[in-house]
This record gives sequence, C-alpha cells and structure tokens, in this order.
Amino acid sequence: MRALSLLLSVALGACSGPAADDAGVPPDAAAVDGSQAFDAGPSPSDAGPSTGDAGRMDGGMARPDAGPDGGTADAGTPAPTLEDRLEALSDPSARPEDLDALIHEVAWSEGWPVSDGRRWLFATRWDDAPGTVSLVSDVNGWTPDEATRTASPAHFFVVLDAAAFEASPEGAKYKWHGAPDVFRAPPEATAYGYDSFGEFGYVAPPTAERYRERFPAFGSRFLERTRAFRAYLPAGFSPGSPARVLLLHDGQNVFDPGAFFGGWRVDESISAAGLEDVVVLAIDNAPDRFDAYTHVADDIGRGGRVGGRAADYARLVFDEALPFFRSHYGLRASSSDLVVGGSSLGGLVSLYLAMSHASEMRCVIAMSSTLGWGAFDEAASGADALTRRWTSHDSVAIYLDSGGDGTCADTDGDGVVEDSDDSDNYCTTLQLRDHLVGLGFTLEADLFYQWERGAGHNELAWARRMPAALQACVSAGWLP
Repeated sequence: MRALSLLLSVALGACSGPAADDAGVPPDAAAVDGSQAFDAGPSPSDAGPSTGDAGRMDGGMARPDAGPDGGTADAGTPAPTLEDRLEALSDPSARPEDLDALIHEVAWSEGWPVSDGRRWLFATRWDDAPGTVSLVSDVNGWTPDEATRTASPAHFFVVLDAAAFEASPEGAKYKWHGAPDVFRAPPEATAYGYDSFGEFGYVAPPTAERYRERFPAFGSRFLERTRAFRAYLPAGFSPGSPARVLLLHDGQNVFDPGAFFGGWRVDESISAAGLEDVVVLAIDNAPDRFDAYTHVADDIGRGGRVGGRAADYARLVFDEALPFFRSHYGLRASSSDLVVGGSSLGGLVSLYLAMSHASEMRCVIAMSSTLGWGAFDEAASGADALTRRWTSHDSVAIYLDSGGDGTCADTDGDGVVEDSDDSDNYCTTLQLRDHLVGLGFTLEADLFYQWERGAGHNELAWARRMPAALQACVSAGWLP
C-alpha cells in the first residue's frame, strides 16, 4: 500500500491543535479546547469526571435536567437549585477536584450559567489568572463585576441580580476579565459563539439566530478517552422542534473558526436556503483517534499495529451520543432524518458506520476518506480495506469525494489501488465508487462522487465541498 510519510509527518507535527490531514490528531496527544479542559492547564482527567460513573450516561440516556449519568442522584430527589450550587462553590473545605466535578456536573445538567429567574450564577476555573478576576457582559454593560475566589485558588464565581441587568440575557455575551486588560472566553459556557473578538459565552441562548452548545469531557463505557459533544441549533429552536440531523466527527473542526484553515465552516454551509431546520451534532476527537476511527489494526510504520476500535466507537455513537442528543433536544435523529459525515479518518469511520448501521441513517458524507486503511501493512492481503469489505447495496445513500490526482494501479497485488502521498486518497475513493456501482448503487441517485482536481487534504477543501455534500443528501431523500 502507499507510503505514509504525509500521514505521519503532519500527525506528529500537530500536537498543539486540531489536525488537517489523514491522522487528524497525533496518535497520543490530541488537542483539546476549553470545553474539554477548564482552562488550558488541566487535562480532561484532571478537570473532572472522566470514565467513572459521574462522567457516563448509563444506557446512554439523559434528560435535559439530568447529568451525564442519565438522571439525578436518586429517584425522587429534587434537582439541585442555584442555592445548592452556590453553597457548594462557597464551601471552605472544597477541593479543586470537587469544584471541577461541580462545573462538569452543571455542564451536563442545567448548563452554565445557572439561573433561578432572579439571580444568575457564573463559575469558572482559571489557572494562573492575572490580577483580579471579574465577569463582563452585555447584561452589566461590560463593567467588571468582581468574582469571588473559592477555597481553590483557581476557581471563581459571580452572582448577578437579574433586576439590575442592562440587557436581556437572551443573546447577551459574556467573558471573564483578568485585571488589568485580559479577556477570556468562558470554557464552561454551555451556549457559545464567535465574533470579531473571538469566542464568547452566551448568558442565555439567542432566539433570533443559530447558536452552539457543548457538553465537555464525556466518559464513554466503550472507549477510555473523554471527548466533548457539541450542537449547532436553529434559530428559535426548542426541544421537540421538527429537525433533520447532521452528525459529524472531529467536532473541534466543525464550526470553530480557530481550527486549521478555519475548520469545515459547517455553520456557513448550513445557512443555505432549505436547511433552516437542520441541527448539527458533533463528537470531538480524542487522543485515541487512530483507534476509534479505524475498523481494523494496521501497520502505519510506527513500530507496531494501531487502530481497530471503530466497533467501540459505533457503540459510543449509537448507544450513548445519539440517545443523549435525542433526549436532550427531543430529536428523532434516526433513519430518514439522519446524515453522518466526516473527513479523512472521520470519513473512513463514517463509511464504516454506514456499512454496519445502514438502517440508522439516510445518507453518509465521506470526504477524502483514508480508504487504504487495512492495506497499509505490506504483508496485508488487502481484504480488510473498505473498498473490498463492502458487500451489499443497502438503503443508505453515499457521498464520496476527494481532491488530489494521480495514476491509479494495484502495484502490490493486494486488491487495493495505491495512492501517492499527495493524492488526497483520490485512487482509493475512485475504486470505492466503482465498487459500489458494481453492487447496485446508482450515481446521482444513491451514490454521489465529487472530484476537486488537485485540492489538498485539509479543512479548507472540505469546507468548499460541504455545500455540495449536503445537497447530495437532500437529493437522496434527506428531507424535512
């Protein structure tokens, strides 16, 4: 199979941020943003519950007022009040890990900030905060309200009186302020957005425009690493609103303008006419990306075999993530109204999910997919590559694309054509297209193929092609 110098060189050089190539994140050092680690200092495991019970959704279900364990602490126990949260933050014996756990619990239950209608409670962890910490917002005219430092030197909270607000909380922005002039986006904010000054949190979500929400550091029963869940919701959305769903992998890159090449800019693609009802759901990657996004182990030249846990990732998607999103947002997110997509290894795992769970989705989007996986090992027979493993014509529609170019030939006789390092998986994508046609898929009906000659393997190219991918799924029956 083809050489892997591009895959490894970019992966090993991208330890500080979301990656832009086949690997997506380095094998042992994925970047996490503020939603997964409270401030840049602690990792998710340091910042709160990870794979223990407090970080799980048992059975995958959770109500909007429930934590990630799927419910309140005990049946019949009232949900915690703002006063309960304030008391916990004010506890003089509270340890940093207790406060991290509290921030995590609230993020998965009522969300930050917390309100009882009269007061609004904000809290954060800010390691090495400069000077006095305050909260600034539209609701206080961006005049700093000084925060109270907890028993932990890195945790702070502010209580604001709603009667004194200078603006409605709906759509009001907020940040933390460190004297004299440091402004910090609130990583704990459930609803958040971006403007010309960068990321900000919403006091309460806006009603007249789309907005993002996030749920940090989810601990799965099936994969050891934690990862954030995200959502991009229509204007005026309320739980139970009719909606189609687009579920994407590599959530850090989906609609963060700070991601490589500006990310996939799905927020821009989804603004097209006819897509107003679409809810975008995203699952962040984690340091286990090589494992989670690949269906078999393979030798990619790093001194051993890696990968092969896509079946576990599928259980995270279908047994945990989607049930949580369905319960939290009142979505159906299944069959005719669900599209699943990703790029590179994310495209590979999207195709694996479509092959193994075809009845669960209407359409799959696979951009520049790493389809040589399973045949990179020179000793491999090639039988594990998806270009050979796909054996049936199911109900799911498939969108494939790539950039790149090249001469395609099976030079090692393993049944999988070779791609050069700069071909953007052009040859294997073309081979899968032709293989699917041979299984009965029909081009421009339930199989779609786009080739952007010479385009690179990066988010900029995927962002350009995303509108066509979405419209392909619409034409295949992904309709309101």
